[in-house]
Order: sequence, then C-alpha cells, then structure tokens
Amino acid sequence: MAKEKHTVGCLYVVATPIGNLEDISIRAKRMLSTVSVIGCENVVRTKTLLQSLRIEEKDKHYIVLNDACEDRATAQILATLKSAQDVVIVSDAGTPLVSDPGFQLVREALDSGIQTVPIPGPSAVVALASVCPIPLHEFRFCGFLAKRGRKRTEQLTQLKTADTPTIMFESPHRVVHTLKDMLDFDMGERNVFLGREMTKRFEEYLYRTLRELYDELLTRPNIKGELVLVIEGGHSSNFAWSEEKLSQILLPYLKPSQVATVLAQLTELTREEAYASITGRKVDSTHE
Repeated sequence: MAKEKHTVGCLYVVATPIGNLEDISIRAKRMLSTVSVIGCENVVRTKTLLQSLRIEEKDKHYIVLNDACEDRATAQILATLKSAQDVVIVSDAGTPLVSDPGFQLVREALDSGIQTVPIPGPSAVVALASVCPIPLHEFRFCGFLAKRGRKRTEQLTQLKTADTPTIMFESPHRVVHTLKDMLDFDMGERNVFLGREMTKRFEEYLYRTLRELYDELLTRPNIKGELVLVIEGGHSSNFAWSEEKLSQILLPYLKPSQVATVLAQLTELTREEAYASITGRKVDSTHE
C-alpha cells in the first residue's frame, strides 16, 4: 500500500534551553536534527545552539523571524509549509511566542489548516513559578513593560490594581528604573520574587519586599543576566479572602460583634466595616 503523501508540512514550535543545555528535551533535539527549515530570531545564536548539541547544521535553511521582519518571515514560512516541508521555529531561548515573535505565524498557519504542534520544554516563566514563594494558583503575565510613555503608565497602573500576582520580564539595565517606578506607584510593601540567570552557573533568587529589592539592586554597579520577576497582587483581595474565611470559621462560635473585633485586628478593616460586612453577608449563625 502506498504511503500517504502530505500536501502541507507541519509547524513545530520548539522550546530550547534558557541557559543550561542539559535542559533540552529528547524530542526537541530530534526535531532540530530532522527538520531542515528553521525559523529563528537570530541565525548565529541558533547555529551555536545546534553546534553545542552536536547537531549537523550545514544543510539547514534558516529563516529569520523577529519583530523587524515578522510579516515577511511569516509569508516565507507559510509558503514553505504549503510546499509540504516541515518547519521548526525557535526563540533565542525558552518557549517561542512567550514575549517572542511567532504569534502571527501560528495564527495564520492555523487559519490555513496547517497542523501546528508544540514541543514543550524550558520556560523562564514556569521555571520561576516552580520555586516561587508567592502563591501562584492564578497569575497574570505581562512580558516586558513598555520602555516609556503612556503605555508604560497604563501597565504600571494595571500592575498596581491587579488582584493576582504578575510575572514579568525585565532587562538588567532597566530593572532598577522599573522598581523605582513601582515605588512611585506606592507598591513598596509588595513582596517580589526575582530570578536572575536561571539554570546558569551564577543563578540567583531574591525574595524581598519591592522596596528592599530596589535598595539592594541600587548598590550593585553592574547587574547582569536575564531577569524574571513575580510581583505580589494587591492586598485588597487578600484581606477580603481572609475576612470571609475567618468569618466562616468564627461565626459558629462567636457573636458577629466579637468576630468584627477579631477581623479589625487581623485585617485593614475597621470594626464597623467588618461588622457591616458580616451582617450584610447573611451568614447563618445561631448567635445574634
């Protein structure tokens, strides 16, 4: 029986190490070895990666896929896929499309009925989340903040008002400036978890309040390495949760007025606010 001939290729979105080459997956290495067309942000860096992994790269065809040429690269890669050739796309490090080019390509490939397959692996976001002391049952990701202007102000406002933690990237050259802007937005007492040079020889993790982290980094004359930060969410949602949970626990045993006194000591609510919240919630209690 004749083997079915595919009329279009498959697009493979391949995660690569963020620092330590040993983090490459067996599947990712196989795809980089067998697929001849590679879309990448930087050809030199991708060639260096393949050489480090001992993958023969002289017969590879590279298509530069970055912000400066995304439209052209997308059209070129789509044409390659439609000619029944498979294509791999990689970023400089980590998982493509996470604050990296490729979204336009993936969307148009899916719109064209081209199979698009993730080859999962290293991700700076997931790596930091896995060792983060700030609860991340839910979180928001904002990539890099805009460098200046109205967009940056809007992002800082969203960061300040967010109820959930925010994971973001930052350049070592801008991190102190960004922390100073957050201080100006009155976020100094928020907890922050910073990962620097993750998976590399001099990796570092810092868990501080935002103000403490700013003061510490301000003393470092030459910060190096890629940075990922987790910024704690606003405390208002935490207090609301604590108030509700504590009320559920205490109301079967204490009068509402007594529970309000406890909440006023443990949260930012006044006794009057706590009492109004308790009585307005219509919690079933035998105490009056």
